Amino acid sequence: MSDLQKPPGSSANAASNRSPSEIVEHVVGPVEWTEDTQGYCECPGRDQHTSRNGRRDCTVYLDHVPTLYCVHGSCRQAVETKNRELRRALTNDGEVSTTKPRRPTAAEKARLAQARCREGIRIRAARSRDRILKEWSWPLAQIMQDSPVTMPENAGDHWQPLLRRFHPDDVLWLGDKFDSGKPEHGWNFRTAREWLEGDAAPAPLICPATFQPGSINRSNENVVARRFLVVESDTLGKDQVGAVFRWLREKVDLALAAIVDTAGKSLHAWFYYPPPDVVDELKLVLPVLGCDPKLFTASQPVRLPGALREGRHQKLVYLGSEVQR
Repeated sequence: MSDLQKPPGSSANAASNRSPSEIVEHVVGPVEWTEDTQGYCECPGRDQHTSRNGRRDCTVYLDHVPTLYCVHGSCRQAVETKNRELRRALTNDGEVSTTKPRRPTAAEKARLAQARCREGIRIRAARSRDRILKEWSWPLAQIMQDSPVTMPENAGDHWQPLLRRFHPDDVLWLGDKFDSGKPEHGWNFRTAREWLEGDAAPAPLICPATFQPGSINRSNENVVARRFLVVESDTLGKDQVGAVFRWLREKVDLALAAIVDTAGKSLHAWFYYPPPDVVDELKLVLPVLGCDPKLFTASQPVRLPGALREGRHQKLVYLGSEVQR
């Protein structure tokens, strides 16, 4: 028997001396009971889910006909099989009702529809991955050739064109990974105009969002605006990930501001930040295409072109001609 709380008032079955909750937990595993006849459990088809699992995705109901209900659609067969097993176990102990099965509420139906929609988006993206990488191929040499703007000859100056894509009064964080949270880190938060007064790249990292004036902490709570969405991959090489960038620019119609060679294994594409509904879909699609979901975090830092990394310059390889304000 699980050490989770049993529903209050559960009565023992006269034939087996087991309460309905004990029978249920024997069949489906531990249940987080929220009422006498309702609780959350792990879905029997959890491994078949194609979208993110939540702690309360699967519910067991004991009113009317005992029923498991999961918001995911991909596990339907496993849930139906477990429902038959559950009802058989309770019938054998004489505790099952013969009334109609419980129907999901309107809110549960809406949640299920949303989960199925998200699942469908992920499935389509996964099926399209190889085609996107092939049909939208954009190797690094071609990216550099296609840049609408010629970069400064000195790679050490490449930070300046990128900062000019921000509003002059935007408060930007530039620094090293741990330059945040202490009073002295107020130095790392300046307007784009103030940063551009310098002669050399001030730091190796930059955040593509803007912050509250007077900030000392690079945190999501201090973010004022998301100016750019940066896309990168730890699994796709520099000659592969360009296909994703090109697909986003031409098929999804995202405005591409810049592409940065990080002087490591990856390229970073800076897109002007899209509308919220587009971002929601990209959160489902990009990880399936091999891109890093960490960069959806508002305060996540990325590589600043013009700075040195192990003796090599991080540099711009593509710069868009349009500046969005």
